[in-house]
Amino acid sequence: MKLQLFALLALYVLVFFDTSTSYGQTIMPGTSVDEVVLVGYSRSLEQEGWSCVSSKFKGKEGEWINRTLEYRFKWINETVRFDQDESSKISIRVSSDVLEVGKETWFRRYTGGNTMYQIRYYDNVSLILSNCIDGVNVLQPCSFWVKKQYLNNITQLAKANFTELCNETQFVGYEPEACKP
Repeated sequence: MKLQLFALLALYVLVFFDTSTSYGQTIMPGTSVDEVVLVGYSRSLEQEGWSCVSSKFKGKEGEWINRTLEYRFKWINETVRFDQDESSKISIRVSSDVLEVGKETWFRRYTGGNTMYQIRYYDNVSLILSNCIDGVNVLQPCSFWVKKQYLNNITQLAKANFTELCNETQFVGYEPEACKP
């Protein structure tokens, strides 16, 4: 009797979980209206001279979410000093555990960005994206995004997932005062 009750409970949980995640859009940083900021990434994703990377919600078109990707680019050498804030439009959509970036843009070509990213972890505050997984034991390069208003409240679980699931991680932080235009 206990086994049948447990099996029925397991079936209920499976059906509830399947239906609750199959309908509507998954709410996470990146799909919400909140501004998200880049606070960490794998060393292989580092772009020299880039800082203050953030993304702001701009609206929805069907299942696509329109956002801006904003960043500061600073380049200094012996003869040239370049310090400029830039912005690029992106469209994303989330299905299951994949975040898809729509439309080919000069920005994606320039940075070598992918069209699909694996969602490795998310909660109400943070989001970890990686290249699509090749194998269980293969660590992929990742990016670690946090809702701007929660910069000082990143959970230990999110930080631990970032360091455990991704290769050569580094926390770069985000200083709102230093990133003002």
